Amino acid sequence: MSSAVIAAIAFIAAGAYPDFLPAPSGIGGEMLPLSTRSLGMGGTCSGVLDTAGLCFSNPAASAWASRAGIIWQAALRNGDDPATDGKMAFPMLSAVLPLPHGLVLSGGISQRSRLFATDTLTAGEDYRASYLWHGGLSEAEACVSILASDWLSFGLGARSSFGSVRSDVALRGFQPGPGAPLSTEFADEALFRPCWGLLASTFIRTRYFELGASLITDRSGDIDINRDFAGSTETESSTELYTIPGEVNLGASIEPVPWLTLAADLHSRKALTLPGARVDRGSVVSAGAEAANGRFAVRAGYSFMDGLWRDGTDRYSLGAGYTFAGGRAGVDLAVTRDICDDFSETGVFVSLWASEDWRGE
Repeated sequence: MSSAVIAAIAFIAAGAYPDFLPAPSGIGGEMLPLSTRSLGMGGTCSGVLDTAGLCFSNPAASAWASRAGIIWQAALRNGDDPATDGKMAFPMLSAVLPLPHGLVLSGGISQRSRLFATDTLTAGEDYRASYLWHGGLSEAEACVSILASDWLSFGLGARSSFGSVRSDVALRGFQPGPGAPLSTEFADEALFRPCWGLLASTFIRTRYFELGASLITDRSGDIDINRDFAGSTETESSTELYTIPGEVNLGASIEPVPWLTLAADLHSRKALTLPGARVDRGSVVSAGAEAANGRFAVRAGYSFMDGLWRDGTDRYSLGAGYTFAGGRAGVDLAVTRDICDDFSETGVFVSLWASEDWRGE
């Protein structure tokens, strides 16, 4: 039993209301911000050139974009997580805009987590509290990339996290004490104010291989917690601090033949600590391949999660792509299968992308 749960029991046993209690899983099931093409290749992105949209883990990979582009993604997941099971979502939107003097402006917004969880806490024979948590976090990113040479680029920007988690609580059946009725209901709305961290990235492009790396710093912000009591105008407010830990992304890819790309990625993050909840540090190792011939491309990949929000998860993925309008637009499809000891999920992702040479070059 976590320290936060013990504290909540102690508060009620003393005849007082419990403090805000996060879900045991923190901010819920997280999702790395990945394009559909990347998902089809096992989640590889940091070391793969992408001129159509933003690679969230390495914006410098878009520095060679010659046309303005936008990518819109839709997803459907089915599995053991009630927050995502059978629910359509639109988890990512990104764009790139080439500017004069070798500059490329890129940005996007992505869903980072979704939460739906329930729990019932008891202490002896006198107390029962039913919790329902729902909500999630999103991330936004903006970056400027520059070509330092034909083979080297740098990117500098920022990433922001924000969102909200609501906790509906019903207290039942304990002996009344000072200020605590026999039965009551209240809701805690935890609003995660936007917090910003620095993002620095680089990309190397040669005839034989491509390399990419990025670093995102810790970002801290306020959680505004507002409590409303059912059937009453009484409210309570408080503010706490939260920190999204920094992360490192490394990637590499090679083209052994002109139509085949082989890629590998490493994503690593420190522990995520919220008031009353913790997600362990860990990493995701990914490998994937893309075979492209003219308008068509097929993809496959694999990744493994060590620690983080779902320790021991194997992900298998397949994908395909088709370009049209003279290479100025396309559609991508990816199917993923996540498997670990007590969890499985199937995801279907579709994205549309389009580009235009707005500068007329």
